Amino acid sequence: MNFEEWHDKETDRIFTREVKLYFADCDRNKKIHLVNLLQLTADTGVEDYHQRGITFDKLQEKNYAFLVSRVAMRFHRIPCANEFLTIKTWERGIKGMQVFRDYEVFDTNTKELLVSGRSSWLIVNPSTKRIIRPKDFSMRDIPSSEKLVDSLECGKIKSTEKAVLFDKRKIRYSDLDANGHMNNARYGAYIIDSLPPEYQDYNFTDFRINYAHEAGRGDVISMYGEIDAESKKITITGKHDDVTCFESELFYGNS
Repeated sequence: MNFEEWHDKETDRIFTREVKLYFADCDRNKKIHLVNLLQLTADTGVEDYHQRGITFDKLQEKNYAFLVSRVAMRFHRIPCANEFLTIKTWERGIKGMQVFRDYEVFDTNTKELLVSGRSSWLIVNPSTKRIIRPKDFSMRDIPSSEKLVDSLECGKIKSTEKAVLFDKRKIRYSDLDANGHMNNARYGAYIIDSLPPEYQDYNFTDFRINYAHEAGRGDVISMYGEIDAESKKITITGKHDDVTCFESELFYGNS
């Protein structure tokens, strides 16, 4: 349930929305599922454009689609069930073919910063799959921002050669989105579910993911992982056959 949504009146650049986090959004420790946090932040970015008149239908009419490419998140404190959240997002600028968007998630009542993150997006022609330069995007001039967030950069993740098979999972109908392929946020569930059970309740401090290749209904995603105890980092790569679909990293503190 959404409560209020608005663009700041001073600059019109920061989009804010308020939501309540429900019991069903959370894991057995009453903390938000990673998949739902990824969905919440991505949806907030999409809604930012929607309220500017850049809707899914209008993007389709002009043969545009925004696809998330990379995400990085820092967990200052994981949001919990029944908390009211304030999510803020803004465009940070463009570099090459990428559009950058940052996020901050607060406890609405205490104003405590819970999550901060960065993301990069690609603008593509959904018919030809060709990447479009942000400077050629005709529906909006992407602004830049000097506002900084406390998060790792959403840079390129290197796969590890020491990875072993953690899990396999077939993509089902409920994993798909309106684009007809695996929804990017769903990989959050695949990642957490593939972890050895003793790591699933760890206190993760940071998360990064690179989306590499689309996957569709019926594809089997094999998750290969490596646990680096010294660096307190878990690297998980998802592949369909020999094609890499995503690469991710989870950093943890004390378990």
